[in-house]
Amino acid sequence: LTGDSGVGKSSILLRFTDDSFATDQPATIGVDFKVKSIDVEGKKVKLTIWDTAGQERFRTLTSSYYRGAQGVILVYDVTRKETFENLEQWLKEVDMYTNRDGVLSHLLLWLRGS
Repeated sequence: LTGDSGVGKSSILLRFTDDSFATDQPATIGVDFKVKSIDVEGKKVKLTIWDTAGQERFRTLTSSYYRGAQGVILVYDVTRKETFENLEQWLKEVDMYTNRDGVLSHLLLWLRGS
């Protein structure tokens, strides 16, 4: 999960993995992660989902977590237009650290407004 600070990345992660919601969710420091097993066509699939901090001061730390990713969820706040506009920069960062063979086609990208 990546995007600007305060867009709801941690809340999305908690809802998906623990089916809970905290109204006073603190900002993520660096990175956090959760694991969830799901059933896909009769097979158990284990997802490790990384929640990256959106603050600029953590960019060098969080960018290393893009390497080896099989998917990225770009998150923005539907009430803050600039968080949507900033997704272009987030996508460039994802491309820089995950791009193999000059194409993002191997990586699942998902856009999520909260």
